[in-house]
Amino acid sequence: MKRWAILAVATSICLTVGGGTVAAPSQLLLLSPEEAARLRLGDGDYVAPPGVRGTTGPRIVVRAPVVRQTADGAVIETTPATRFFIVFEPNGAPVDMDSLEIKARKGVLSMSLTPRLKPFIEGSALKAESVTVPEGRFLIQIEILDTSGARATERYRLDVRGS
Repeated sequence: MKRWAILAVATSICLTVGGGTVAAPSQLLLLSPEEAARLRLGDGDYVAPPGVRGTTGPRIVVRAPVVRQTADGAVIETTPATRFFIVFEPNGAPVDMDSLEIKARKGVLSMSLTPRLKPFIEGSALKAESVTVPEGRFLIQIEILDTSGARATERYRLDVRGS
């Protein structure tokens, strides 16, 4: 009887700790104030124009916030409280979500945002409903491979303005 009780308790602990689903955190601070201060683009900061993207890598489709195409490249305008919904579509081979790398960049400075965003990956999409981003202009780079090794890299200027 004692053996069964121990087994029942152990099974209960395993199901509670290891067997449940892991929910993504409900809120995300994309950049701390200190990080934003280092990575915020000033008026004189040069942002390289977008390069020509190869057609064999996955397609990166930003569904939210809205992306606007300008002479300076792709611009995302949003408020400090926003949501991100990005879909990675296969363009030949399946998308390798483990290869996803998202960075904030300024000149030679680069900071990976991937560890903060990974909990919000659902299948071949990134869905973060409650994201806080400090005000300012930032350069965001998204890079992903497919299972055959074909790469897609997109750069966006993220313009965050008070609501």
